[in-house]
Amino acid sequence: MDKESLGLQLEACEMTLNSENVRWLVGKELKITSQGDVYGRNWDVERYESLLDVHLEREYHKSLIYLSVKEGCESVREISMRTGLDLQRISYLLADLEKANRIEFTGMKERRAIFAAL
Repeated sequence: MDKESLGLQLEACEMTLNSENVRWLVGKELKITSQGDVYGRNWDVERYESLLDVHLEREYHKSLIYLSVKEGCESVREISMRTGLDLQRISYLLADLEKANRIEFTGMKERRAIFAAL
């Protein structure tokens, strides 16, 4: 593993852990697993942590994609080569990043969609 790739992964981890959604989920874990949620449903620790793991992975992948685009990767294939993520996963998460106004579609280039970080 090269330094550049490791640096990208570490920065993505930091972004993930600093995200509001992750902080909220981690902060509410004890209350939800001991007292239940606002709908009165009981959550066991395993079930909650499973949900947290899924959310952490999604946020981490979104951070990797954002950082790759910010570094100059423009297309889904370039992002995939930089991050190692599946093309379909990248396309799916790019839509989320566009909705959050973190990435924008800037046009087409040689029949490829081009994206830029905001």
